[in-house]
Amino acid sequence: MTEFNRIVNLGILTMFVVALIFPACKAKKDASSNLKRKSTSFLVEKLKGNQIKADWFSAKARIVPSGFGVGMTVSANIRVHRDTAIWMNVSKIGLEAGRALIRPDSVFILDRLSRIYYARPIAYVESEFNLPADFNLLQEMILGNAILLNENKINSKKLTNRYILTANDDDYQTEYRLGASPYLLEEMTVNDETNQRNFTIDFDEYKKVNQYNFSHRRDIKLSSQETGDGTIKINFSKVEIDVPKSMPFSVSSRYERG
Repeated sequence: MTEFNRIVNLGILTMFVVALIFPACKAKKDASSNLKRKSTSFLVEKLKGNQIKADWFSAKARIVPSGFGVGMTVSANIRVHRDTAIWMNVSKIGLEAGRALIRPDSVFILDRLSRIYYARPIAYVESEFNLPADFNLLQEMILGNAILLNENKINSKKLTNRYILTANDDDYQTEYRLGASPYLLEEMTVNDETNQRNFTIDFDEYKKVNQYNFSHRRDIKLSSQETGDGTIKINFSKVEIDVPKSMPFSVSSRYERG
């Protein structure tokens, strides 16, 4: 597998995995504030109400991975057209290494370093990494939205300065940590004990973009039998919401089909 392909696979893997394989995360240090008790239904509605429901999203991202066999810092442009396509290009040292176009049923990768073009069904991610693959999950995780696996099995509790929502599904144990009003998502964890996979993501540096609160910094920790242990730090900048963007993706006849 080429260097660029590893980078793209890492990005795709990260976003897909975020939604379905996450660990018990370390609690943040309690502050002196004392929150009032809120009902589970109230907190779930706040969590859902803070989700970004835009038709278009675009941003630049600085990605710093550690582990997974990849150790270089890269930059990427990411664009999302809701329910239609996700586009990204990846650069290293200011030079474009390649592009990826993800549709609900397909993944296309253009490796500019090796001049190889890949076209795969979305199940490619699942077969390559033995992980669930779903376009909608990837889309929501790029936007920073919580994935509520089962709203009917959620419980809540209050710590000194944050609220905790927990859900136990047949295969996963999920946890969402919310701050005080406006109840923004601070941490999301999921533990897949059956397959010994776990994942943690911290959401930080919320800033207003249009009417939405968007987390500009994500710290991700992943552990699984397939990938080993690793971390990914993502810093977003130049975020635009509901501004249509092009998604250029053309393949030269000079490229070999991979």
